[in-house]
Amino acid sequence: MDLAAFVKRTAITLSFLFFLSTLSCSTKKPGQEKFGPDADYFIGLQMLKDGNEKGARTAFKRCVKKGSYYAAKKSAESLCSFGNLQERNLAALDLIQKYQDKDSLLIAVKQLKASDERGKIVEITQNLNFEEDKDELIKIRLESLKELKSENYEKEVYKWFTSCKISSLHYQFYRDTYKHPDFEDEEASYTPQQFAINYRIELYKRNYTYTFAQAEKIIEYFKDGSLPSCSFLASDIGKSYLYGSLDFAKNAAYFNDLAQEFKNTPMAYYFYFYAGRLYDKADFYFSQTQKAFEAAIESSSNDEQSDNAIWYLINASQKVSVNSIINNIEKYCTEWTNPDYFNDIFEMLISSLLASGNWNAFYDIYTKVDGYASNEVVAQFAYIYARLLEEGLTQGNQESIKSAYKRALKSDSSFYYKVMACYRLGLNKDEVESILTSPYERNNKNYDKDYSEEKTQSAKNLLEGYAYFGFPELIYPTWQELYKKGLPEETYFYLADFLKKVSDNSKNSEFYTQALRIACRGQIISERPLSLDELKLVYPKDFSELIEKYAKEYEINPNIIYALIRSESFFDPNVSSTAGAVGLSQLMEFTAADMARKLKLKEYSLTDPEDSIKIGGYYLSELIRRCDNNELLAFCSYNAGITKVRRWVKSSLIGFGKKNTMPLDLFLETVPYSETRGYGKKLVSAAAMYEYLENPDNFTSIVKDLMKD
Repeated sequence: MDLAAFVKRTAITLSFLFFLSTLSCSTKKPGQEKFGPDADYFIGLQMLKDGNEKGARTAFKRCVKKGSYYAAKKSAESLCSFGNLQERNLAALDLIQKYQDKDSLLIAVKQLKASDERGKIVEITQNLNFEEDKDELIKIRLESLKELKSENYEKEVYKWFTSCKISSLHYQFYRDTYKHPDFEDEEASYTPQQFAINYRIELYKRNYTYTFAQAEKIIEYFKDGSLPSCSFLASDIGKSYLYGSLDFAKNAAYFNDLAQEFKNTPMAYYFYFYAGRLYDKADFYFSQTQKAFEAAIESSSNDEQSDNAIWYLINASQKVSVNSIINNIEKYCTEWTNPDYFNDIFEMLISSLLASGNWNAFYDIYTKVDGYASNEVVAQFAYIYARLLEEGLTQGNQESIKSAYKRALKSDSSFYYKVMACYRLGLNKDEVESILTSPYERNNKNYDKDYSEEKTQSAKNLLEGYAYFGFPELIYPTWQELYKKGLPEETYFYLADFLKKVSDNSKNSEFYTQALRIACRGQIISERPLSLDELKLVYPKDFSELIEKYAKEYEINPNIIYALIRSESFFDPNVSSTAGAVGLSQLMEFTAADMARKLKLKEYSLTDPEDSIKIGGYYLSELIRRCDNNELLAFCSYNAGITKVRRWVKSSLIGFGKKNTMPLDLFLETVPYSETRGYGKKLVSAAAMYEYLENPDNFTSIVKDLMKD
């Protein structure tokens, strides 16, 4: 039965029931004046929640007909989730007829899979793009092809396995569904395509010894035409040689030859790229390394490939000299497309420049990469240059200092340099407010503002409707789907404020972190200055009663504890890090146990907000005391341990030729752990922002206290 006949059959069965259900739906419902026809979606959700499926179906169908894009689409999706099998199947097919996006297709395919409509699945998924579409969608199609014994099955499996990065769903399909020969059996019969699929799976499992040994066979398949050119297989071969063999120089030369042999194919890029990686691993081959990466740049087929090769070329320069890094940055900064991708290169360069005492380079770099590197990087170099001038470590005049600090004010998401430049320039309260509330000046805005006004309003209606009708649990997951669609700034802060109030009123912290994430994103995308109330959503004072209580008990500025918890956990009491830190204060169990013993706590839970704040606040107060009342060193010690911090301070004193004291902002730039550097900066800027929002007149004094100036 074709698609049209299938829809017609089910529609006839349901049409009479739908007619009866619409007779009683003329009464106006709450919220319809505010949200118009979209209100029917939210009314339907409430009816479904109350067990009134008949009323919900009527409301959803009415919204599908008259609602705006997103409410209508969500209504159509909801109709796929309840009712009998025929009703759900009809709803699924109606959904994909009306909405041609991949999310709707996946919902429909899942429903049809549940009803074993494999033929329909194959029919409606025949135009999938294996490079871009969801792996889950492709996997269901391939499973259906196998069940139907389709002659296209093997061909499409190969296409999926060689058109994109191998994912956990590829592996799951290969392990549980795909029937493949035993490749360790020398007598086994297999096609080149089957061998290539297995090769990619073994590489995904990081079985580099095996894939290195079998790489030559894949290359021979390319040479004799048994396999078509494939960029992903070429990349896998490169990784196999990089991690499966120690003969780097020999293998690099081999890859150069392969690149020449396949120079008219997309594989040339990867062969040149891995020739560069292998020469770099071999050491003492920088000339060959540079040439290989330059050839990769020339062979790249997209901006991502080009940026990747440029990054590795510059990174390899560090083995030659600091000047080599600088020269390559100056040469290639005009060619890269994603400035943020190179931020870590500049972080590495700062460490090298400070360690070598190459103070003068900061001015040259920040002026030459301005407009090409990210605003955060340029601000960082400008600020450090100004501080070096002030400390007399390099030569310049007051105008140079002022100019560099003014450039540091444009640091976008790195509030640390905005805060510190405001402080160093001695700006007044109004000037500080203008800087701290100003929109970012990104040189590559990576969000979608090209959405139609109609769909933007529809997305706004949907998200604000969830708040109005009392569905806070649906706000964040839906916002994650839609936030790149050009939502107005006001919607971000409306939602953040609503979710925060839900947590405040219910004493349920579930929505605190969601509110903060939405507000932070609102700050990033805003093209207008934020109000102070909006900034307070970006720097919230959740759990204020507990924080104020223990800040007073431990004699710590409460804004420092707010900054700590915001940076550590984003106010999520249940969060756990990969290292094992738990709770609001992100304490390791052994640290918490030690502090609990000192506090004489016999029982505690790190996911309990009060216990986490009490123990974390006490630990911070101990570190401040042990660091001679130096909050910045205590922050770094909280992250990395006090022993390491003391060692870093000594090393920095030597590097800067100091005997007793070290400017704390310059010390922070020399911290060898990037995580701790970033952590210290986040806490300083957050503490200053909390203090500013509470008492703008005290902004200068808290920065001065933190820097011990």
